[in-house]
Order: sequence, then structure tokens, then C-alpha cells
Amino acid sequence: MDLPEWLWIVMEKDGNVENLFGQYDEEFEAFFIPAFYDREDGRACLNLMQKIPGRSYEIQAMRAAEVTKTAQANAYRLFVLDGTGRVLKTVQFT
Repeated sequence: MDLPEWLWIVMEKDGNVENLFGQYDEEFEAFFIPAFYDREDGRACLNLMQKIPGRSYEIQAMRAAEVTKTAQANAYRLFVLDGTGRVLKTVQFT
């Protein structure tokens, strides 16, 4: 899949429940997990994403294999983004 061992992802916390943060992209008509090559890009892009009021969000490192496994199990794509939200890489599962 040509991803680094670690990616930076957004964790969404609702009370005591923590999940990977997903988004919907109208252009691709797809739900996706945003991922980043570095923490700074994740922090910058988080400000641009639609969030649910009352929930907290944190950038965390996660093994790419775990991110892809979770995305695939939930029928999400994986988009690697830069700090401006530009898509650098897409991973779609069949």
C-alpha cells in the first residue's frame, strides 16, 4: 500500500468513547479517515474540518496497518492530507 509505518490521525472523544475521526468528501462521494504524514499538518488541517460541538479532538500517531484495518472494516477510504486539506494520497479498499 506504500504508506509509512506510522500516520498521524485525529481521534474524536465523546465522553469516555474514543474513535477515529471520519469525514465525508462530496467530490469523491465517500466517507474517509483523514491521515497525515506529520503532526503539524494534522493540527493545521483539523481547524478546517467539520466537528461536532461538545466533542474533543486530538492528533495522535497510529500504525498505518491499524488505520487501514479500521477504515476498511467500516467501509471508509483513507485520505492522506497535507496541512491545507489537499489530498496527497487516497486508499480505497475493495
